Amino acid sequence: MENNREVKKKFKQFMERGEPPLNYEKFLLKNDESKKRVIAILQGKIVPPFELEIQPSSSCNLACKHCFGRDYNLLPNKMGKNEFNKLAERINEFEENGFKIEIVKFCGTTGEPLVNPHTPYALNLFKSIGKEVVVFTNGLNLDKRIENSNIRYYEPIARIRRINLSLDAGSEETFYNLKGRHGFERIIKSLEEIAKIRDNEKTKVDIRVSYVIGEVNCKDVVEATKRVKNAGANEIIFRVDFTNEERINENSNVIIENIKRAKEYQDNFFKVPSVYSNEEISGKDCGFNSNGIKCFNQKFWACVGPDCNLYACGHRTYAGVKSFGNLLENSFRDLWLNNDRKYMLETLPDEACKNCSPSSKRRNDFMTFLSSIDTEKSEELIMENED
Repeated sequence: MENNREVKKKFKQFMERGEPPLNYEKFLLKNDESKKRVIAILQGKIVPPFELEIQPSSSCNLACKHCFGRDYNLLPNKMGKNEFNKLAERINEFEENGFKIEIVKFCGTTGEPLVNPHTPYALNLFKSIGKEVVVFTNGLNLDKRIENSNIRYYEPIARIRRINLSLDAGSEETFYNLKGRHGFERIIKSLEEIAKIRDNEKTKVDIRVSYVIGEVNCKDVVEATKRVKNAGANEIIFRVDFTNEERINENSNVIIENIKRAKEYQDNFFKVPSVYSNEEISGKDCGFNSNGIKCFNQKFWACVGPDCNLYACGHRTYAGVKSFGNLLENSFRDLWLNNDRKYMLETLPDEACKNCSPSSKRRNDFMTFLSSIDTEKSEELIMENED
């Protein structure tokens, strides 16, 4: 057992780690409700996931070279309007110990959410029942028209809580070389349209652009920053492609310098955070690797796959990985309390967790620390922490 001073020091280090919005540990304690959730989890109470990911499609319209999902077998696609309606009912009714699912995030491990033509309908549906709605997209279908309508996909997206656009390029040429299709300028135009709706209607949508730096797109970092800032984005977030760790280490000096130059475009309205520190980019083992840390992340996060089954997290949502069961046929509570999930709570991470996300790793590390100290002390640290 560490002494009181060492415990406080380590807790403070967790709270100071990462620049917003990448301060994942501090985000877990962002307000009194969040703090109570963490304490309830540490006490072993039944707590619904804070964030639920929905993957509307296992199919993608791009072939990104850095995508770890490209090697996975695909789940069947079963989500239409009727299925979304049933899922919304199941998700909305699950409340336990004063907690409920707060965020519904549309994303994909092997697929692109906007490949499913019913995703715009689902965005409006979950917004209408009071959920904070987020979409992760490669942006290629943003300018597509909704079926039997003149409304573009980007219009309902401009009215949700957040869009996270995976751009990964600063030019049409690099976009094509990295992803196998043209579309860069179209995507930038869609970003501009979303920003216009945000500004005209005061929708407050957070426009985030993500950029995975690899050998192909390293030279575009600064140009991409300029383009998305001019398009009206709130931030561009950089991480590096650790699916090719050796090449990243070889190019680390160039990557670090380009991120430094990109940060010169930061101001009060536009941020340029990096997921990894310079030391991590130059070193090793800071990519997708669970490192055997106990998985607490599955208590904050869960995922509904394109087959409408419930999975432990989005990075385990592919064919061959065991789910908790089908959410169309069972209540969320029944699946959340069933024996398959109880078993996973004790055994994860396992061999299917090789692509654990940086945010998940850090949450797991933080929660492992909190669970290792005296219960009263952990609760004291949590509640006394400034939001």
